[in-house]
Amino acid sequence: MIRVVSLATMLVLTFVSTALGRTWTDRTGKLNVEAELVTVRGGKAYLEKADGTVSAVPLQRLSIKDLAYLAAMPKYESQVKPFLSDDQTSPPSASLTPTMATIDVETPSASGSIRQFRSDRWGYKGLVFSNDGAYLFTLGSNNVTVMDINASTKTEYELDSGIRSSLAFSPDGKRLLAGSSDGNVLVWQFDSKGKLTPEKQFSIDRGEIKSITVSPDNQHVITTHASAVACLWDMNSGEVLARYKDFSFGSGGDARFSRYGGHAMTTDGRIAVVIDIASRKMIQRMSLSRGSGQIAAISPAGNLIAAGRTYDIHYFQTATGMQSASSKGSETLWSAAFSPAGNRLISGGRESVKLWDAETGSLLQEFAMGDSGYVKYVAFSPDGIHFAAIGAPLGKLVEVFRLPHPR
Repeated sequence: MIRVVSLATMLVLTFVSTALGRTWTDRTGKLNVEAELVTVRGGKAYLEKADGTVSAVPLQRLSIKDLAYLAAMPKYESQVKPFLSDDQTSPPSASLTPTMATIDVETPSASGSIRQFRSDRWGYKGLVFSNDGAYLFTLGSNNVTVMDINASTKTEYELDSGIRSSLAFSPDGKRLLAGSSDGNVLVWQFDSKGKLTPEKQFSIDRGEIKSITVSPDNQHVITTHASAVACLWDMNSGEVLARYKDFSFGSGGDARFSRYGGHAMTTDGRIAVVIDIASRKMIQRMSLSRGSGQIAAISPAGNLIAAGRTYDIHYFQTATGMQSASSKGSETLWSAAFSPAGNRLISGGRESVKLWDAETGSLLQEFAMGDSGYVKYVAFSPDGIHFAAIGAPLGKLVEVFRLPHPR
């Protein structure tokens, strides 16, 4: 049975990195003590606090960061190393961070529109930057379009029939994933130079795929579906490992893996849950609101959730379970995305995109779109310098904007 309580304890333990000698955490989120003395023997870590109490924790339940710390101690290395793979002393994607692309503009310090890509045949759906920020990807009725931002050129790759509307990159930058209205996911290989090669296709679940999120180790994927289901599945085989119900992803949904991929958070803006990847179970749940808005987004660090409420955006601190700020609007919001640093949020409204301070909720700047109508897709570049949006009403314009400094 899932406890309906605040996410505070679980999210502090699973989404925020900790260090030995201060706070210890285990992979199940059941330990949180201040340790003064550490001893390892018999496959367990014994933690003695300043008050003399001792806790014994199996090594397999300790976080990767804590295991790496213990493995660095010569007297414990042989006991701890079997619980760590060679690349687990740092986050799986840490060594794969690409060099960010340079986008040429006349006035680097100025903000505003810098590129426009227009389609004369079909509307665009879905929007994502490559991991180095050099390319933009979007979907047409029968194609995926790759846009070279600096060169202002685009390349189209034909697809089979089917309406597609969601895109995501794997953390290693080697695969592009696209979700469709019938629950299928297409996977392409990406060579980092703008070229896509079809790799495989998986049938995940019924209902349009609203969002796609890949784990830091590129092994698991969470998709949210308009059929009110979130699916956890294997990136390589496409096998659905678990389905989670009781959501309302008809308008918006988002998911975010923890730093090492052991847990994931999913929200529809109405509720938020934490999933333990190893057991495939929902282990924590928090109510955000009785109703669902058009937008729902989770910050990269997992510490903030933004949920749309009519014309407003409400920000929830996952470490406390409390609302921390709100952005007051005057129109329906159709899309939203956090900046890489998590301190800013962009939202798509009617004929414009607004930039908000996610910590205070204040409006920082408004960017007018080149087309009228509602903006239903927005995306931040990985370095936080640019963002892109798809203009309505037919979605035939992809526009790239430069943000004001400081970012």
